[in-house]
Amino acid sequence: MGQVVPFIQNPEYFFKQGVVAYQKKDWQRSIRYLQRAIDLRPLEGVFHCQLAAVLSDMGQYERSNEILLHVIEHIDYKLYDCYYFLANNYAYLGLFDRARDAANKYIQLMPDGDFREDTDELLQLLNLEDIGSDDFSDDESLDAPMSDEFILRFEEVHQFIKDQNYLKAEEQLRELIFENPSYYAAYSQLARVLHLLGRTEEAIYFLDELLQVEAYVPAICQIALLLDHAGHDQELHYWKEKLIDVMPIDKNHMYKVAATLCRLGEYEAALHAFQYLHKHSYQEKGVFFYRFGVAAFHCGHDAKTKKFWSMARRTGHEKAALLLQTWEERSLSNEEVRCETVQDLAFGLD
Repeated sequence: MGQVVPFIQNPEYFFKQGVVAYQKKDWQRSIRYLQRAIDLRPLEGVFHCQLAAVLSDMGQYERSNEILLHVIEHIDYKLYDCYYFLANNYAYLGLFDRARDAANKYIQLMPDGDFREDTDELLQLLNLEDIGSDDFSDDESLDAPMSDEFILRFEEVHQFIKDQNYLKAEEQLRELIFENPSYYAAYSQLARVLHLLGRTEEAIYFLDELLQVEAYVPAICQIALLLDHAGHDQELHYWKEKLIDVMPIDKNHMYKVAATLCRLGEYEAALHAFQYLHKHSYQEKGVFFYRFGVAAFHCGHDAKTKKFWSMARRTGHEKAALLLQTWEERSLSNEEVRCETVQDLAFGLD
């Protein structure tokens, strides 16, 4: 008779495996384990909250909120951590009043809770968003519904750029901007195309015109890089100060700010942004860890630099591997440690 292998039906086991997968950022595996735990014990609010956290990190904020509200209303109204997660989700969705209400509710119910410090930090960001709402925009499109055709045509632009068909990309982007003037991502791509065509001064002028109307965060990053490239130091100083002051809610926009500040040599400000992104589970890649290490190096944090470059090396980042190897043989100079110069303004967010 063969050995009998017991079939595990322990919800704690599946929950633990889901948490482990979550920590490894294996989102789909984490969801499968957590959903199995919930199926076995549907009234365990903590299981639902962990699933909501995974969905939030995947950018599925509405679905995450549905779960959190279900916990509060139907499972355990005393699971006050839900309000912290709701506040974050509302913030990423641009619903800042709701985010502020949820954050204050959490502080009211859990003044000494585990997420108190994070909630205070979130409220500070929301207050900055309030103060700067007339100055900075995180939205790809403001009150501008887009058809499937529009989205497909915008995505087609990326292929034109990849194929170096810049004139066709310019033509299509100008058409899209004419059709939807508030879709600022198209302006950002058009500035990139103009720069790739060798018309950098025209790109700067174009971005400056946009920023007088709507200070779209990626456009601020672009104009700063272009001014640095063109040697316009006086104008560059103005936009660098803007970048240091802005704290976007959108994680991708914050990464653009961090990467731009790193390339411009504003390492203290860049390090602060990288630390925030890492703390809040930004979906980091090798280039993220490399740039994080560059900022840390110039701020005198050698141990942190080696830690993040080692993480970058494990993902195959060649420059991080080379610098670590060189560092074992001798000291590194400041000139050797720089963020990559991305001349096409793509920001490495692919």
